[in-house]
Amino acid sequence: MQLEHHEQVGLVTRTQIAERAGVRRPAVSNWARRHKDFPTPVRSGDTELFHEAEVARWLMNRTIPRSQLLDGEQAGTTYADRFRRTGGGRPSAEAKAAGSGDLRVGTEDKKAVDLLMGRLADRVRGPAAMADFVNLCLIVMYVRHAEPDRWQRIEDAMSAGQGARDAQSLLRFLGDLAQDTLRRNGDRTDMRSSLLQLEPRSWDDLTTAVRTAAGTGVGAFQLVWESFSARERPQSSEFCSPVGLASLSAALVLTPGQKTTVLDPYMRGGEMLAAAYGCIEDARETIYGETLDGRLQAVASLYLLHLGVRPKLASTRSDRWPPSRERSVDVVLTNPPFNMSDAPGPGRRMGNWPYGSPPQGNDNFAWVQYVLGALVPGGRAVVVMPVKAGNSVNVAEREIRRALVRSGALECVITLPSHLFSATPVPVSLWVLRRVERPVRDGVLFVDAQELGTKVRRRRVLRDTDCDAITTVVRPWLDGEPGADGEEYAARAADRGLSAVAVARTVILADEDCSLRPADYLGNGNFGAAPGAAQLREAGEKVAEHTNALRLLEQRWAGTGSGYRTGAGAGGWDKAALKDLCEIRPGPSYTRLPAEARTAGAGVPLVFPQDLVGGKIVEEPQNRVPWLTAERFKNFELLPDDVVCVRTGAQQQPALVSGAQAGWLLSSNVTRVRVYPNVEIDPLYLHAYLGLRYAREWMSHRAAATAAPSLSSAALGHLPVRFPPIAQQRQCVILLGELGQRADAYASYASALDRLRAELAEHLLHGSVEPL
Repeated sequence: MQLEHHEQVGLVTRTQIAERAGVRRPAVSNWARRHKDFPTPVRSGDTELFHEAEVARWLMNRTIPRSQLLDGEQAGTTYADRFRRTGGGRPSAEAKAAGSGDLRVGTEDKKAVDLLMGRLADRVRGPAAMADFVNLCLIVMYVRHAEPDRWQRIEDAMSAGQGARDAQSLLRFLGDLAQDTLRRNGDRTDMRSSLLQLEPRSWDDLTTAVRTAAGTGVGAFQLVWESFSARERPQSSEFCSPVGLASLSAALVLTPGQKTTVLDPYMRGGEMLAAAYGCIEDARETIYGETLDGRLQAVASLYLLHLGVRPKLASTRSDRWPPSRERSVDVVLTNPPFNMSDAPGPGRRMGNWPYGSPPQGNDNFAWVQYVLGALVPGGRAVVVMPVKAGNSVNVAEREIRRALVRSGALECVITLPSHLFSATPVPVSLWVLRRVERPVRDGVLFVDAQELGTKVRRRRVLRDTDCDAITTVVRPWLDGEPGADGEEYAARAADRGLSAVAVARTVILADEDCSLRPADYLGNGNFGAAPGAAQLREAGEKVAEHTNALRLLEQRWAGTGSGYRTGAGAGGWDKAALKDLCEIRPGPSYTRLPAEARTAGAGVPLVFPQDLVGGKIVEEPQNRVPWLTAERFKNFELLPDDVVCVRTGAQQQPALVSGAQAGWLLSSNVTRVRVYPNVEIDPLYLHAYLGLRYAREWMSHRAAATAAPSLSSAALGHLPVRFPPIAQQRQCVILLGELGQRADAYASYASALDRLRAELAEHLLHGSVEPL
C-alpha cells in the first residue's frame, strides 16, 4: 500500500500525525503509550496506520500550551484544530516550525554538504584548520535562516566584492557578525578570530561556499557537523553525538509538553540539548549546557539558536568537578568523553564522590557521579557510556558499580549497536540513572539492542522505529508499570527485535565483578545466567522458514526435470568478437581522477576491482567522489545490466550492475561492457559467459605483463563469444538463475542452522532446556 493511497482512504502514519499536529515524532509515541484511549492502529506490512478522523477526535482534548502557539492561534487552540488545518498530506510551514524544525535532510542538502566539505573546503580554508571552515558554514546557515535582515547585508557585500582584498573584508564582516550574534546570546566565544584564519584561493571560492551553505535547509546544520567529525576523526572528547542516539536519550526520560529543566554537562555540538528541545514546554528558559571547549560552545550556541531556543551555556574550564552546584535540574542528558581524563582544576582531588573515588586517568565514573549530583531528588539522567565500563576489572570502578546498584541509582542499561559514531566503531551503552534517597525498585532492567539500526555507508543509524522499539520496552519500567514481571518485559522486547531481562539487585551484587553489561545476564558471558528464550525461538523459526523455502524450490526443480540434457543441441549458434556486440569503455585515466579527488565519505560510489565479489558489485564501495566531481564523468556512469570487468590487476569474475547501482562510476582499474541496443544478445547471458573459466583465462593470458597485469580495451574486444538464438540464451539464464537461487537458499539454510546450534548450545549448557 503506497503512502498516497493511505491519504486517500483517511489513514495517517505516526510521522504524519506529528507533522500535522506540529510536534516532534517522539511525542506521538508517548501519547500512544501513556493514554489507553489513543486510537488503535491498523497495519500495512510493518507500518502502523491510524484513522485520520479518530486521531482528530482524540486531539480535541489536547490544548496547545501557550508557549507553543503559532502566529494566528488563540489561547485554547487544540492540537485537533491544527491537525485539521494542516491536512492534505503535507505539513504547513507553521507546523514544521512548531516541531522545532524539520531536521530531516533531503538529497539536495546532502549534495550541498558534500560539496562544502570536499575540495571546496580546502580551497577556502588554505592552511587554516577544517574547524575554522566549519565555523564559516555554521554562521552563514544560522544568519540565513534566523536573521534575514542581516543576511541581506551579506548578499550586498558579495554583490559588491570581487578580489582577494574583498575576500578578507567579507570574512571580517562575517566574523564581526558571528561575534555579535554570540555576545547577544550570552556566549563569549571568539569566533571572529577563527574566521580570519581562512585564506581563500579566490573570491569566487569564498562566495560559492557562502551561497552553498546559505542554500541548505535547517537539518543541514547538523549534517555539516557530522561530516566534519567523519572527516577529521577527532578524539573522544570531540565526537559529534549521532542524532538517533540523542533522540533516543531524550525520549527515554522526557515527556512532551511537561515543563522540565535539562542539563548537558558535556554538550559537544549541542545535539543532546537539541533533542530535548520540543519535548518540554518552555525550552527557551530551561535548557542548560556546560563545556570545556570554547569552539564547541560556539557550535552548540549556533545550533540551538538555529532551532529557535536560547540556551544557557557555561564554560567549566576552571574546574570540571566543582564540589557544589548553584542549580539542580530535573533531567541530565549527556555523552561525556570515553575512557579518558581531561579534568582541570582541583575538582578530582576535592570533588564530591558519594559512590567512591574514580580511578586516575579515566573519568567514566566521575561523570556518572557528577551527573547524579546535578539532579534534583527524583531526577533522571541518561549517560552514554562505553560498554566496557559495565564490567571493567578496575577495583575502584567495580566498587562504584556496586554502590550504584546497592543505592538503587541505576535503573536501566541498554547496549546499542557498534559504529553509531562516524569517528569510531566503539559500541556504547545508555545508563539510565535516578537520584533517590532509597531504592525504588528491586532490580535493574538490562536491554540488548545491538541488532537494531540501519547500515548507512560505514555507520549504523538509529531510526525512529528503533527508538520506538526501545522506549516501548524501557519507559514502562521507568514509569513503574504495575503488575509487569521480568518475563513480560522479555516477551515485549522479543516482539520488537530486542532482548531484555530484569535482574534483582541481590543477583547483581552477588556477582564478583558486579557486571553491568546486559550480555552477562542474557546468556552471552556470565556462567549461570540463563539466556532469554526469544533468540532460541527466533533461530528455530528461521530454520523452519528456510526449510520450507528449500522444500518449495526442490519441488519446483523436480517438476521440471533436471533442467538440461546432454548431447548436441539445436543449431543456430553464432560467434562474434566482443567488440562487435558491445561498447567497451575503460574507466577514466588516473591523471583525470587521482586519489586526492576521492573521498571515503559522502558522494558517488567509485567501483574498483576489489568491489567485484561473486559476480556482483558490493553494496558499500570504499571509495567515492564528490557530487560536483561526478558531474564531469557522466560518460563513465554505470547502468543496470552493464557488465564490469577488471582492467588492472588479477582477473576475477565480472560483475553485473543492479538497478540500485545506476549512476555509480568506473574507476581507472575497471572496464564497462554494455550490449549494443541492436544486437540480439541478453546482457545476463553475456555476464554468465564472461564469467566462464575459459573467458577469464583468455583475458588473463592477454593482459600486458607490467607491475600489475593490465587488459586493454582493444585486447578485450577480440574475445570470441559464442551464443545461441535469443530465446535459448534466456532459457540458459533462467536455468543458471534457478541453480543460483538453490545455492543461495542452501547457504542461508546452513547459516540458520549454525545460528540455531549456537543458541541451543547456550541453553543446553546453562540447563535452561534439555535434550529429548
